[in-house]
Amino acid sequence: MAVSAAGSSRAVSRNRFMLAVLGGVSTVIGVFYVGTILRYLYPKSSSTPPLPVSLSDQGVTDPGTQAVLPFNNGVAGPFYYPTVPDKSVVVGVFVEKIKAAGPLAADNLRVVEQTCTHLGCPVAWVASDNRFECPCHGSQFNRDLSVSHGPANSPLYEHDFQLKAGTMTILGRK
Repeated sequence: MAVSAAGSSRAVSRNRFMLAVLGGVSTVIGVFYVGTILRYLYPKSSSTPPLPVSLSDQGVTDPGTQAVLPFNNGVAGPFYYPTVPDKSVVVGVFVEKIKAAGPLAADNLRVVEQTCTHLGCPVAWVASDNRFECPCHGSQFNRDLSVSHGPANSPLYEHDFQLKAGTMTILGRK
């Protein structure tokens, strides 16, 4: 049975009406999914805000709590570093003296991200073993950030920084 609108010579069947509705809903859903995929593939470029951190021979001053985190076999931390301007995403970082007994100089320091490169668990510094260890799956990282024992197969992430007059400004992941 065909239904026709008053004054229209074209009949609209129930099948055509349902196909039109389903086609419209499918188009809306498809546009949503395509938009989500494009947003994932081409994220907004946002610059990581710089984070100034005070350094001394005793350790690093946590910018969030103002507590001094002492160097333990040349590594201080972790403390939290906001990676987006609204501070909604943070990562833990360590400040490491490359030579534990060495000076606080730019060529003897590095900022190490606490994120394990296997599945993203936070690693811990184990001073007695002189390495970073992931408690989730047992990955171990040497002091030079290379993998000592898997399942991780990539080194820990390092962050760029500038050092001026006892203040380290962390600039973001290398």
